[in-house]
Amino acid sequence: MLNPSAEPSETVAARQDLAALYRLAHHYGWTDLTSTHISARLPDDPQHYLLNSHDLMFDEITASNLTRMSFERGEAVDNRPESGKVINLAGHVIHSNVLKARPEINYVIHSHTRAGIAVSAMPEGLLPLSQHAGFVLGTLASHPYQDSTAVEDEGAVLARDLGDKFAMLLQNHGLLVVGRTAAEAFIYHYYLEMACKVQVDILGATDDPVRIEPEAMAALDDWGSPAKGPHGAFQWNALLRMLERTVPDFRD
Repeated sequence: MLNPSAEPSETVAARQDLAALYRLAHHYGWTDLTSTHISARLPDDPQHYLLNSHDLMFDEITASNLTRMSFERGEAVDNRPESGKVINLAGHVIHSNVLKARPEINYVIHSHTRAGIAVSAMPEGLLPLSQHAGFVLGTLASHPYQDSTAVEDEGAVLARDLGDKFAMLLQNHGLLVVGRTAAEAFIYHYYLEMACKVQVDILGATDDPVRIEPEAMAALDDWGSPAKGPHGAFQWNALLRMLERTVPDFRD
């Protein structure tokens, strides 16, 4: 159970927003057993960030059982005896490097969705086939596959390839998005995942799809531009109300 008096109110809020992201990932089917990960920067503690324990399903994650991780050592600095805090090394490599490289970013989502992996393995990547794609294409990067636990500088290279973008296709691997707020990270992942699903559906039906014309894409790029954000605030409030109705223990 979360003890609000034990941490600053900003940290409690970050814990609860991160727990909400995990429950939403479960709700929308973005999970891969206990793998994949979502992180949050700690507003009160620049040396540490929050990540999930690798032994928990996403629908088990609450604000209090998120792990405070060391940026530098990749170690948990709090303990949950009943689980032993199983650390996901790949998660640490990815999230610590992205958060360090992007000080304006507070949340990072990495997923292995079926559609995301499929599109990440397509030679042209994400195509301008839907409004959903238009929202993210203007801020979409790409990164070639490497095993993050086997290549020494993988985290730094991944962060370099992300650059100043807010979404990325990890080739043969999945998706990665970032956000200044939990709401923004969610909305970029939602649109990217939907765009991937639509693309897989379209290319399964035709090899000559209609693409959105460049002139029309300009308006969609503007709609999804990070300069117009942070995005997702009004959707986030509705999503939190849904969680409060269905799984209110995420705040515990």
